[in-house]
Amino acid sequence: MSDRTTVVGAGIAGLSAALLLSRAGLPTEVYERDPAAPDDPAPAAAHTRPGTPQSRHPHIFLGLFRRQLREHLPDVHDELLRHGAEEVALESPGAGPDQVMIAARRGLVEWALSRALDRDGVPRRHGVTVRALEVADGTVCGLRTDDAVHPADLVVDACGSRSQLARRYTATVADVECGKVYNSRFYQLAEGVPRPPTRYGSVSIVDGLGFGAALFSHDNGAFSVDIGRLPEDEELKDLRDTASFERVLALFPDFEPWLRPGAATPVSEVVPMAGLRNVLRTLSPDAPRGYVPLGDALCVTDPTFGRGASLALAQAVILARALTGTGDLPGAAVRATRETEAWLRPWFEDVVAQDTARTTLWRAAVAHQPLEGILAQLPPNPFMLLDAAQHDPELADAAGRYVSMLDTTLDTPDLRQRVGRLVPVLMAAQAAAPPPSRAQVLKALAGD
Repeated sequence: MSDRTTVVGAGIAGLSAALLLSRAGLPTEVYERDPAAPDDPAPAAAHTRPGTPQSRHPHIFLGLFRRQLREHLPDVHDELLRHGAEEVALESPGAGPDQVMIAARRGLVEWALSRALDRDGVPRRHGVTVRALEVADGTVCGLRTDDAVHPADLVVDACGSRSQLARRYTATVADVECGKVYNSRFYQLAEGVPRPPTRYGSVSIVDGLGFGAALFSHDNGAFSVDIGRLPEDEELKDLRDTASFERVLALFPDFEPWLRPGAATPVSEVVPMAGLRNVLRTLSPDAPRGYVPLGDALCVTDPTFGRGASLALAQAVILARALTGTGDLPGAAVRATRETEAWLRPWFEDVVAQDTARTTLWRAAVAHQPLEGILAQLPPNPFMLLDAAQHDPELADAAGRYVSMLDTTLDTPDLRQRVGRLVPVLMAAQAAAPPPSRAQVLKALAGD
C-alpha cells in the first residue's frame, strides 16, 4: 500500500487536514470544485467561493482554534499575524493565556493554509468535482472525477454539509433546526481610522427582545455585522433589504463608532442565510474503510457560536495524530472517525440546548411574555455572565473559557443555581442600558 491520501474540499477543514496529514508523512493531494482564490492576501481575504455560501458571512476564530494553530501549525499562525490578522483577548477577571480570539476573515485563514501547502509542495487541484469513491473489498481504492479515476487509499471528505459522499456513507444521528435567520453585511474602515473596541474579544453582541445583532472585527480594518431573527418572524424579514438593514443598525450604540459618517464603507450587499440546521452524522455500517468525513460533512453547528472553524481544525488534529506512523491506514481512519464523533457529541448537544434556549426566549419576547422566570430555567447565557463579572468573577471566568471552547459546557447544576441568583441583577443591568426595542426596530424597518 502506498498510503495515497486525497482530501476533497479546500475549506478550513480540508486545508488543515491536508497540511497536517502531509506533515505526518502521508503523500497528500487536495481536490476542490471551486476555482483557486487569488494568490495575494488582500484579495484572497475578501474572496468568497460559489460552493461555500457561508464564506459570504462572518467567521470568528476562538481560543481553541488559536491554541491548536499555535501548537500544530505555528507557521500558519505567524503568517496570519504578518498579514493583518489580530489577536484579541476575551476579557474576564481570571482569563487564561488561551482565552484569545484571532480577528480575521475566513478568506485570509484559507489563504494562509493554502500558502503553507504550497510551501510544502502539496498538490491542489481546483475546478475538479469528485463524483464517487472507488471501492474494492470494502476498502477505498480511488475516487472518480468527471474525466478519470484517481488511485487513493484514504479519502478525507471535507466537502461540507452538502457533501454527496457523506449522504452516501454516513447516517444522520440528529438534525435540529437552529431557529435563526441571519442577514450579514461587510464593511471596511477608512484609511487611518483605528479599530474601535469590541465587547467580547473580537465581537460585540447585543441581544434584543426577539432578535439579536453582532459586529465582528476582522483583519486589516474589515468588519461585518449580522442581525438575526426567528424564521417565522415575518415582521422582521425586511432586514434583508439594504436600506432597512442600515436604518436598524443605527439603533445600536455599540456599533456607532464603527459606522459613523466617514468611518467605514460598505463592501458587500446584505446577504441572508436561512434554513440553518444543527446536524450530527456517523459513519454508516456500509461505509468503506478509508473514507473519513471531516468538518461540516460530519457535524454542523449554528454559526451563532462561531465554533465551526475550531471544530474543523480539532478534527484534523485528531485524524493526523491517529494516522501518524500506522501500518493500517484504513483501520486507523475508522478509529479516528469514531474518536472524533465522541469528541464532537457534547459540543453538538450544547449548541442544540443553547439554540433551544434562545428560540424559547425570543418567542416569549415576541409574545410579550414575562422573561425573568423563563431566564432562570434556561442554560446560562455566557455573554450575560461576562457582563456580570463584578457580581460573580468565577462565573465570568467560566463563561470566558466556555466561549473560547476551552470548556465544553456552562450548564452544570452548580452554575445554573448561581446564575439563577444573578438573574434579577442581570435583568436590572439590561433595563439600565436596554437594547433597541422591537417597536423601534419595526419603526426603522418601515422607514418611519
